[in-house]
Amino acid sequence: MSYFGYKAVDPSGNTSKGVIEATNLEEAIRKLRQRQLYPVKIEPAKRDTYRKISEELIISFCKDLSELLKSGLPIDRSLALMVSQQNHPIFKRIVQDILSSVQEGKSLSEAMENHETTFGSMAHHMIRAGEASGTLTSVLDKLSIYLERRKAFRESLISASIYPLLLLTMSILSMTVLVVYVIPKFAKIFEDLKQDIPFVTKVLLKIGGFLENYGWLIPFILLVVFFLSKKIFLSDEGRKYLDRVFLKLPIVKTLVLYTNLSRFFISLGTMVKSGVPLLRAIYLARNVVLNHIIRSELAPLYDRVKTGKSVSSFFAEKAIFPARIATLLRIGEEKGELGESLLSLGNYFEQEIEKILKRLVTLIEPLIIIGTGLVIGIMVLSMFSAIVGISDISF
Repeated sequence: MSYFGYKAVDPSGNTSKGVIEATNLEEAIRKLRQRQLYPVKIEPAKRDTYRKISEELIISFCKDLSELLKSGLPIDRSLALMVSQQNHPIFKRIVQDILSSVQEGKSLSEAMENHETTFGSMAHHMIRAGEASGTLTSVLDKLSIYLERRKAFRESLISASIYPLLLLTMSILSMTVLVVYVIPKFAKIFEDLKQDIPFVTKVLLKIGGFLENYGWLIPFILLVVFFLSKKIFLSDEGRKYLDRVFLKLPIVKTLVLYTNLSRFFISLGTMVKSGVPLLRAIYLARNVVLNHIIRSELAPLYDRVKTGKSVSSFFAEKAIFPARIATLLRIGEEKGELGESLLSLGNYFEQEIEKILKRLVTLIEPLIIIGTGLVIGIMVLSMFSAIVGISDISF
């Protein structure tokens, strides 16, 4: 889907501006005419601009709309108030477009469906279920909680990796300074005294010389490798190969499996509790699974449930998934609380990921420190052995 900015007039001659989401220019014009808007100017909007819309804005939209509806305001008045208070120019256009659709007689879910790229594939389905069941405000609250949890989970993964990466970067910089600047100046003393330089010091000098002369090439090489790897692994075959490799590595396998299962169960549980039909919820939740292998393992679940089988029986037959999944789901099905069981599983896998990451960080930090200490120790010993060799100089 693409975004198109437009300026249009209605049958009364009033001018309106906004943004509309469509697959191409012809579809954008057709959608505007269906609203009885006749475009004066329409052009593709920069896609990158819409990628800058932060998740906080989406969360705030769901929360604010829920609060305004709870206070008794009709949906069009609520959206109009949100437009007037919105500071982000791009998101303001999107909310304005949703308001225009609602004023034309469309439901909120239909209006938000036109902006699936912004709000995500499950948002309008949850809202449609809320509209049908009369629980729209409750669904908006659940959607905001889901988005907040997803954001917090992603931030926890990022924050867990910051310190080890910072420590590794500082270690590499320290060793580079020693090899490029300190050791060569120290070795020049021995050259002036015509003294043989120890073997280890010679090796370090060669490394330092290479970095000094050709070090500027390293960033370019890394960039080329990065973009080539990105091109290869973003292809379908490359991505599938990488997904298979991840599931064969001991610790990485657990992290990848638990991360994808957490996303799947939290998404599925949130939709089921919001009133989305189970089959539709399974179809949508499957799309949040990023690993191709795990997604293919989950693919038959839709057909199994469609033929009348239980969700728990499906997971009981799959060896790749932990046994506790089938047990908890069976209990939830028996109690009529499947949504709660799904969310409980999502919470469990999320907590397990955090535990694994904490253990990894606890292990990685001393490994980096010890590794850096060994390398720097070798450098210091090479200089120390050279200093000792000065006593053997004949005057």
